[in-house]
Order: sequence, then C-alpha cells, then structure tokens
Amino acid sequence: MRITIYILFSLVFVEACFGQDSIKQHKIDSLKAQLHADSSHIYRFRKVRPFFSLDNRNSFIKDAPVNVQGIQLGIIFKEKHTFGFGYYTIRATSKQKVATKTGTGLEANRTLNLNYLTVFYQYAFVDKRYFELDLPLELGLGGYDVKLTDVVTNKILVDKNGGTLIIGGGVGITIKPLKWFGIAGSAGYRNALEKNPNVNFSGFFYSYGVWVSLGSIYRDVRYCGIKRKKCRRHIHYILNEN
Repeated sequence: MRITIYILFSLVFVEACFGQDSIKQHKIDSLKAQLHADSSHIYRFRKVRPFFSLDNRNSFIKDAPVNVQGIQLGIIFKEKHTFGFGYYTIRATSKQKVATKTGTGLEANRTLNLNYLTVFYQYAFVDKRYFELDLPLELGLGGYDVKLTDVVTNKILVDKNGGTLIIGGGVGITIKPLKWFGIAGSAGYRNALEKNPNVNFSGFFYSYGVWVSLGSIYRDVRYCGIKRKKCRRHIHYILNEN
C-alpha cells in the first residue's frame, strides 16, 4: 500500500514538474515569437521615408573661398529617389581691386550676402551596404546683396542687389562602415543665370563630412534597446518562477 501511494505521488510530482516546464516553455516561445514580429515590423521596408540633411559646401566666388551653409528636407521614395526642398545662405567678405574711370585700381572690401531656396532630386545610382553613389540635381531661386567699400575712405563704391536663378548638379559618395555612421563627400557645379561680374555665383563646389542615419539609430534603439531587453527581462523572470 505504501509503495502504491509512493508511486502515485511520484507520478503526480513528475507530471506537475513537466507541466510547469511546458507552461514556462510556452510562455517563452510566445515572447520570442512576439519579438520576431516586432523585429519584422521595425525593420520593414518602407516605400516612403522622411529625409533630413545638413548640407554645408565649400565653393569659390570670384576666386574667393566661401562657405555655403544649407539644410534639406524631403522624402525618400522606394530607397532610390529623394525629393525635397533646401535652403542655403552665403555670408562672405573679401578684398579685391576695383577699376576706376581714371584707370587706377582701389582696394575694396567686398561683402556678399546670398540666400536661396531650392527644389532638389537625388537618385541613388548605387546603394550597397557599405557604399552609396548618388546623383543630385537642384533648381534654386534667391536674392543677393553685394557691396564694395573703399578700404581707405569706407565709401560704398558698389551696392547691388537682385534675384538670381541657380541650377546645380554633381555626384555624392558615402562610405558606410557602420549601418548608421559613415563618411560622405560630394562635388558638383553651380550655374547662376546672373552674369554681372560683381555677382557671378557660377562655379564648382565640394563638401565632405560625416554621414549619420537617424532612421537606423532610431530602429536599433527601438529594437535592441527596448524590445529585446524587455523580452530578455520577461524570459529571465519566467525561468526563475517557482
């Protein structure tokens, strides 16, 4: 009789243990399945994504180096086509010779202010994991103000302002050792339809700097920093349940 009771008790105990382990495993499997679903959703292909870029270029106007500071906002369509708007500004001061009616030249301070808006399109000609080659085009419309001031007398010799139409294009290269960080560079040519010799903005430009993918950072933080940590925490809690 005692043996029978012992056997029955053992069977019940073993069944309870296996049942408890089965419930735990089911909970863990459900958590892992949910994590996989979250990963697929977070890293899913998106037909349309937002685009943002700080676009600071180096250029030359009348052989004087200038810095063109800009910002771009737009959308990326199917990971290949980028459309958007940009805003650029130039603030530059330099010295130059100015011809006079007597044939002599005066030293003058040249102050240039240029602001313009653009619509742009960029095509990702090559888009690989570690390398990207882009072909950007832009059309801009803006206003300028140019002053030439005599260095000695501080007299304004030239004061001209007006509007200008700018067309530009080039090539951009991005090297991405990490999926959210890399090195980017671009070069191109800017053609301005304003042909006054004092305000000729046409010329080559180039830029270089770091490339940061805010979208990749956001997705990794959301998955690795939140979803996966939460899943591991719940699994650890289940495994340590009595």
